[in-house]
Amino acid sequence: MNPETPPPSEPEGGPPRDRGPAPFGPEAAASAERSLAALPDPDDALRVLRGIEEAGASFAAYLLLPDTDLAAPDILDNFYDSYADAWETFAEFRHNVLEGLGWLEAVEKVTNEQGIPDDHLTWNHAVIDQRIHDTYDVVHLDGWWHVFNK
Repeated sequence: MNPETPPPSEPEGGPPRDRGPAPFGPEAAASAERSLAALPDPDDALRVLRGIEEAGASFAAYLLLPDTDLAAPDILDNFYDSYADAWETFAEFRHNVLEGLGWLEAVEKVTNEQGIPDDHLTWNHAVIDQRIHDTYDVVHLDGWWHVFNK
């Protein structure tokens, strides 16, 4: 996996996901409240509020990253530069990563060419997930997985 090659937000060749934005639930609200409480400068607070208005729960998740500078004048640009997407399940995100890397297609090709039954090969999800976490910042917020490029 390579941080310069983020996963596509839509599976290639497939229909787009039919879902709205991640919900702005109580965890997102708590993130926003904590961040605003930590900002003594009203201009900084206004930038955070603008980010929440524009990007909702995804921006609230960004506020939780340890290296996010809440008072940065370019906090919105930094968010948009690093934000990949949000997924309702981690398995969906993992699938998009594997598909984006071409691994799913490669394994399917080999299994078809060699006549390997589908149940003979399995993915080591623990190792793949560790590589994902090494490549991306992932925040689980209100039941959704928000993903940011490191």
